[in-house]
Amino acid sequence: MSPAKRTQPLALVLAALVTAWNFSSGAEPGKPVTAEDRAHWAFVAPLRPPLPRVKKAGWARNPIDLFILAGLEENQLAPAPEADRPTLLRRVSFDLTGLPPTPAELDAFLADRDEGAFARVVDRLLASPAYGERWAQHWLDLARYADTDGFEFDQVRPDAWRYRDWVVAALNADLPYDRFLRLQLAGDEVAPDDPDAVVATGFSRCYPDMVDLNDQGLRRQNALNDITETTGLVFLGLTIGCARCHDHKTDPLPQADFYRLQAFFTPSRFRDDLPIASSAARAGFVTRRREWDDRTAACREELLRIEGPIRSVLTPGPPAGVDDESASAFAKPPAARTPREAQLVFDAWSRDRRLASSVWPALLGASGARARLAWLAKLDALKAVEPRLPQARGLDESGAESPPTFVLKRGEYGQPGPAVAPEFPTVLRPAGTSALTIAPLPHSTGRRRALADWLARGDNPLSSRVLVNRLWQAHFGRGIVATPSDFGVMGEPPSHPELLDWLATECVARGWSLKALHRLMVSSATYRQSSRPSRATLAADPDNEWFSRRRRGRLDGEEIRDALLAVSGRLSLTSGGPAVFPELPAELTKLSSKGAAWPLSPTREERSRRSLYVFVRRNLRYPFFEAFDRPDTNASCPRRSVTTIAPQALTLLNSALAHEAASGLAERIARESGAGAGDDARVRLAFRLVYGREPTPPQAAAARDFLGRDNALSHLCLALINANEFIYID
Repeated sequence: MSPAKRTQPLALVLAALVTAWNFSSGAEPGKPVTAEDRAHWAFVAPLRPPLPRVKKAGWARNPIDLFILAGLEENQLAPAPEADRPTLLRRVSFDLTGLPPTPAELDAFLADRDEGAFARVVDRLLASPAYGERWAQHWLDLARYADTDGFEFDQVRPDAWRYRDWVVAALNADLPYDRFLRLQLAGDEVAPDDPDAVVATGFSRCYPDMVDLNDQGLRRQNALNDITETTGLVFLGLTIGCARCHDHKTDPLPQADFYRLQAFFTPSRFRDDLPIASSAARAGFVTRRREWDDRTAACREELLRIEGPIRSVLTPGPPAGVDDESASAFAKPPAARTPREAQLVFDAWSRDRRLASSVWPALLGASGARARLAWLAKLDALKAVEPRLPQARGLDESGAESPPTFVLKRGEYGQPGPAVAPEFPTVLRPAGTSALTIAPLPHSTGRRRALADWLARGDNPLSSRVLVNRLWQAHFGRGIVATPSDFGVMGEPPSHPELLDWLATECVARGWSLKALHRLMVSSATYRQSSRPSRATLAADPDNEWFSRRRRGRLDGEEIRDALLAVSGRLSLTSGGPAVFPELPAELTKLSSKGAAWPLSPTREERSRRSLYVFVRRNLRYPFFEAFDRPDTNASCPRRSVTTIAPQALTLLNSALAHEAASGLAERIARESGAGAGDDARVRLAFRLVYGREPTPPQAAAARDFLGRDNALSHLCLALINANEFIYID
């Protein structure tokens, strides 16, 4: 063994001993961040590059194309020809709205031969409410949105949908991204009097939550860890969560940086009851609520009187997992409790699993058990008519003071190391700078606002780069940086660094407008290329690294379901509000606890709403989406995996959703083609609805031949929606 190989393990041991000594002595741990670390391309603020010179500048429709063409020419490649108009319309319709074009939209586009026809299509799609619904799903994947907590009990979050609807509305209104960012991290500090800003802070409350954890301090720490990691991934494109237990193994992120970032969130209160009602809605509510409280208090008092003596003997003390306020209420004699404390005791007992409901008849006797059930029934009836003002999940703070934030040894709760102050990652600050000054606000520390302001700065090295790369990935199938949430040392370097920086600076110059960036990208000649390359191009650029053609892409599961409903004429465009519950496969209904886990929405119209509004249960994903690679919601998802597995084909061929779509499509074709229409008209309409184009002569002939059989139209429709062309976009 060489001397170098013998000494390397010793060096690692010594480094570990130094880190351990730093912890024990109270010194702040962390590897030094060097000038070389700061020189990494992603940690240097983007500078606007000059437009490159190219040989065939006439191909370019906007500056994006010049950067792409420069790379193609440098690698002796030529761009693919422009896609035909039906292909372009279908492509951009799904990209911007997640829905297929209608035959009327196809006819209008084909009839408009003006040079600005495609630009008008783009403007129409961006102005559609469907735009926000489609692009909200991209953001909700990053935010790890769900309507339930996850873990064992997977409790429902009744007001989580308000954050989802806020994202849709913000995107449709083209809220500038810097504002979009600031409101989600610190809406209560940025615009404390705006109910929508309060709802926006729900971004930080999307984490999975083990609500019944015995140690509520650990539960809070888990939430803070998740918020810190997700903030780094989503807004900075950094895997800062890897520094929770130790210095990052590859990026210049010492462990202390993780907790410095966490310190911005340490003073936050995790609220499920943030008031968002208007002043008009508040009028009269106080009186109605007081009357309701008095009536429910009487029920609780009777139930406490009936159950209390038995519980105090068989299960004395509070159940595990109650908060400090509830524990204090339990410590008082019943007569000394305030109405609020009595309610806390009752609520804790109602969740207490130490006594099963089945034991009460034996403990109380027949008459006592009947009285208990009668009072419970009265309480349930009152709960059904509880006066409520609109509330939201989100963050706020109680004052200008904050508890300390400690670096946790090995990331373990209960093992605090040195205290740290809020600060931006070391590598993103000029060498030698520290001691961030934060101005307190009347009801908060101002920490999250300071973080949001820094992230929203035009010269932040990462914020605009990460954003434009995410948009590019969604439109072109692969990011300029192929690892969209990892711009660190181990992430993929940008394939077109000058284009990335040009887009990042253009984003800021255009006021952080997302719609302006969409318009710029989809209007480029690069976007309008065909997906069919020449043999020479395929051989020279097999992975399409240089964007020498359009990358074919499969629709997401949500888009496939929406497309099935749309072509069948059954899609409901009702927007917003609580989530809906479409039918589950029969074999799964027995898992839903008689509707408790998945209560079927009562009307077909509700069940046929867009997939964005389907209830997101962490422990019971909607099976159709799961088959088509819907990510779980326990972590931020920057890019969905795309698999090809047998259940996908079986789902499209055999599921009730597919068969209902096929029968609905057949009914629509029969209705819209007219009673006297022949097979040619029906086949033509079928192809225009399903694929957004005319059938080729061989396809039309084969379809006409198929229609000669019994019940053939519905079967033809099922065959059309099972072809690759239905779920892939050229």
